[in-house]
Amino acid sequence: MASKNSRSFFRIDVMLPCSYSILSSEEAKKQPLPPQADSSYIEKHFMNNLAELDEQISTIVSQIGQKSSLLATALTALNSKLDFLLQTVDKKQLVHAIPQQMVNISAGGVAIKVNEPVTETDKVDLLIQPLEEEPPILVRCNIVKIIPDKDVATASTVALEYEDLSEDDRRKLVYFIQSKEIEMANKQKQQ
Repeated sequence: MASKNSRSFFRIDVMLPCSYSILSSEEAKKQPLPPQADSSYIEKHFMNNLAELDEQISTIVSQIGQKSSLLATALTALNSKLDFLLQTVDKKQLVHAIPQQMVNISAGGVAIKVNEPVTETDKVDLLIQPLEEEPPILVRCNIVKIIPDKDVATASTVALEYEDLSEDDRRKLVYFIQSKEIEMANKQKQQ
């Protein structure tokens, strides 16, 4: 449920399209965030699953090539066609590929689960889509707290504080959180 933290922002647990990219503080200095994320930026920094999948496809196609060069050639051509189609996808369509993730969100920060090692000096670039009809929010975050996962050694929950979040994006978050609170209150009344 919603609670109030010391910064007087309401927090709420909710499923949300959310993707992240962890950078060292040195990488963050060298790679400033663009004012708006275009599709190539989103794909490069936030669609880790696409990169992993592409790597798996290449490995499997090369294994198939050892048995049947004709089949490997056909699969390589199909993969090239998919790569071309992905490059022509615009930002609005690519945003639909952002994975849903449970987050604890407020207008001042967010807590998310990450599946890789992280330190408190790292930065986290976050891409979230709170409002379906609005462009996604791209923001760099400072790590406030790391809570290690008891079951997975490399996983942890990180509490993040937004760095230089625009007022427009903050308004989007406040509107989203208030809408979810109203939705939850209505569900409780119906029970």
